[in-house]
Order: sequence, then structure tokens, then C-alpha cells
Amino acid sequence: MTTAPSSDRRQHPRYTVSIKVEYSTKGMFDSNYVTNLSTGGVFIQTEKPYPMQSEIQLTFTLPEANAVIEAKGKVVWTYDIRRGTTTIVPGMGIKFIDLPKAQLALLRDYIKKLTDQGHKEI
Repeated sequence: MTTAPSSDRRQHPRYTVSIKVEYSTKGMFDSNYVTNLSTGGVFIQTEKPYPMQSEIQLTFTLPEANAVIEAKGKVVWTYDIRRGTTTIVPGMGIKFIDLPKAQLALLRDYIKKLTDQGHKEI
């Protein structure tokens, strides 16, 4: 099991969300929920994470913005720990490896709205 990244090593602040996501790799297709989001990647909560370093294609729609994000990512960690607890959450941390600039701008705008609405960084 790979450890989740510590908050002091994060390059991109993460925010709690619940966004339906569809993702696939090498003929496998799944859907679940993104439970945290940053401009650098997402955490997908799932009982069946893909192996480390798997490249995946993912698609999700940003709520309220109604903007579809389509990106390529790589599995870089395989579980998360809820902040302030010792609860391990199964899933996979995905680092974006190909996110078009226009979609990155949409993601930045959405995250700015989250912070403007009082959402705290996790």
C-alpha cells in the first residue's frame, strides 16, 4: 500500500468535493466519485484502485460551472486518510499528466469559486 501525500509536500491545494467521474485504462471502464480535487489531480474513492503508475483517461463535469474536464492522469498513490482522523479511505490519487490549458483554466476558476464560497483547503 502506498502512502497518501503529506500536506506539507503538496504542490497544489486540495478541496473536498463529490463529483461523478468516469475513467478507463486498457479496456477497463469504471465510474465513481472524485472526493477531493486540485489543479494537479484528483482523488477517486473506490474499493478497486488501479495499480500504481497506471495511466487513465478521466472525464467529469464541474458542478455549477457545467464544464466538462477530460484529462489523462497517472495513479500516484492508492489511499487517503481523512483529515483529523485515522480513517483510511480506499481509492487512488491521480496526477494529471495531460490537461489541456483551457480545461486547466476552467478547473482554476472552479477552485476559486470554492474558496470564495468558504471551502477550506484539506
